[in-house]
Amino acid sequence: MALNLGANAIGKLYLGSTAINKAYLGATVVFSSAFDPASLFAGGIAGAWYGPSDLSTLFQDSAGTTPVTTAGQPVGLMLDKSGNGNHAAQATAARRLTYQTGPARATIDKVDDRLFVTVPTGGFTGTMVLGTDQGTASYGVNIPAGAYDIVGRFFPGNAIVGQVIRDGALSAGDAAATEAYFVANGATAGYGSVTNFSRYWREWSEITSFPLIDTSSGTLFNAAWDGCNSLTSFPLIDTSSGTTFYAAWRDCSGLTSFPLIDTSSGTSFGQAWRECSGLTSFPLIDTSSGTDFFLSWYGCSSLTSFPANAFDNVSGGNFANAFLNTALTQTSIDNILVSLVASGIAAGTRVFDQSDGSAPSATGEAAIDTLRSRGWTVTVTGGY
Repeated sequence: MALNLGANAIGKLYLGSTAINKAYLGATVVFSSAFDPASLFAGGIAGAWYGPSDLSTLFQDSAGTTPVTTAGQPVGLMLDKSGNGNHAAQATAARRLTYQTGPARATIDKVDDRLFVTVPTGGFTGTMVLGTDQGTASYGVNIPAGAYDIVGRFFPGNAIVGQVIRDGALSAGDAAATEAYFVANGATAGYGSVTNFSRYWREWSEITSFPLIDTSSGTLFNAAWDGCNSLTSFPLIDTSSGTTFYAAWRDCSGLTSFPLIDTSSGTSFGQAWRECSGLTSFPLIDTSSGTDFFLSWYGCSSLTSFPANAFDNVSGGNFANAFLNTALTQTSIDNILVSLVASGIAAGTRVFDQSDGSAPSATGEAAIDTLRSRGWTVTVTGGY
């Protein structure tokens, strides 16, 4: 039985630059033609498509008078291949990207390189597919009208291999096909080899949804999603190797829930969820290796529910300002204090602070007495 999936159903079955004709669930899968991202903009759908592998779209100057012809030359203008005319440019010579080959790509210094497109009135609300030298993924985005920097200082990789921004959400099949197209042109398929995700998506306030990418090798997640304040949920990514989560989700104020990620190797949680003001509850993550919780939940002003036993086995007692400006219920603050007693920590830094929310009950006050007898400095709502 022949099953013709067509161009837009290519999905994850398109590997590299070779189309596959193979048995799939008893059927023969035949790809009718190579996928072309231009099809995503049929009928005048707004957006932009950048492909540095197409030298005809690259110019050394922002006016588009001097073409890019060889590796090492600056990229001052990258033409939009979607047909919408949303070209990206940089007028300042010192802030331009650099064209490189093997594969063809526009490299970014991640210091001051910038490339701006003027987003038209109405903005783009839909999907962005980004193929880089370190991974490829699709994101839900809401990009307002005006100047938009397609690279910025914080970027999940060091080079653009391909980028699509489309007004209107892509289907899962079209998103997968676009990712595969970029991979066929030299982008890395997944982020599974990345160990340091620090600041990768920092301040990407335009992201409304985040994909379930492979983060299994990640050890450092410092400020990885800091300032992604349009996210309302977060996927259950693999953080089992993560040791440092400092400010990882700081200022993700749109999050209303958080997944039960594996943080068993995490030592540093300072400011990890600071100002996540949309969270009302928090899961029972494994903090047994944690030593630093300075400002971890500071400013989580809607956080009322916190689980029991969360800190029974923590490795350090730095909870300075950890729960200031929260809305913890009496049960939750009792849970935390009793858990800190269970940790048995009686050496090193021993500080705990809470404000707003409920004062502890007699159960929590008894726990405070025990903590203070072990050298803890404890400040809680109600002043006990």
